[in-house]
Amino acid sequence: MSIIKITNRSLDNITWQSEAGCEYLIKDGNIDIWRINISSNLPNLNYFISLLNPTELERSNKYYQLKDKNRFIVSRGALRYILGRYLRQHPALIDFGLSDNKKPFIKNNPHLQFNLSHSSDWILIAIADATIGADIEFINDNFKYADVLGGNFSTDEINQIVESKSAERFFVFWTRKEAITKATGKGLDENLKMIPAADGTYFANSNLISSISNLFVTSFTPDIKYAASVCSNSSANDIRFWDIQF
Repeated sequence: MSIIKITNRSLDNITWQSEAGCEYLIKDGNIDIWRINISSNLPNLNYFISLLNPTELERSNKYYQLKDKNRFIVSRGALRYILGRYLRQHPALIDFGLSDNKKPFIKNNPHLQFNLSHSSDWILIAIADATIGADIEFINDNFKYADVLGGNFSTDEINQIVESKSAERFFVFWTRKEAITKATGKGLDENLKMIPAADGTYFANSNLISSISNLFVTSFTPDIKYAASVCSNSSANDIRFWDIQF
């Protein structure tokens, strides 16, 4: 057992750059964040379908709701396209695997790591050469978050959420907790309230977090009424934010 450090911060006024300016190269522990709008990419469904393998196509057909099927196709197709650019290979040829903790990885290039999240009309993809986890959430002002505070947040976090009377703060804190668990492959469980989500630096049991490395969490606004966070074991002094049109 050891103690690790978790640092939470927020970035304001970020700039989403055009994909045309991306050289598709990750180095020195930096992170690339991609946002993909689902609705505007529905005309590209056939292209995304052409990138999927038989297992993914079978999985897409198991969705009962059309919107869920379309979201899966767009997210999986966009992931393959973006990773293909970094790997310099055709998107359809990328072979994914699952680690022991069910975290997906690229079989022929495990050095390049990724994580995908979606909520409502947006997909978020984080690319890095270090441990990475990302989460995006639609800020639903009608969500009764008070019902889940006690089981998932510390006393200090609850006080900050209640004092602000803000669904936004709730969802920012939530994305931080989920980004951490996705980075470590731990998954959400009964220890979620022990994972620090407020601004600042905290110390946690490495066994609890399932990490032997210090973690850095950065929160940002991907769009109006959305919150997002990315977690890595790299301090990631350079996080780039990208828009893409297919």
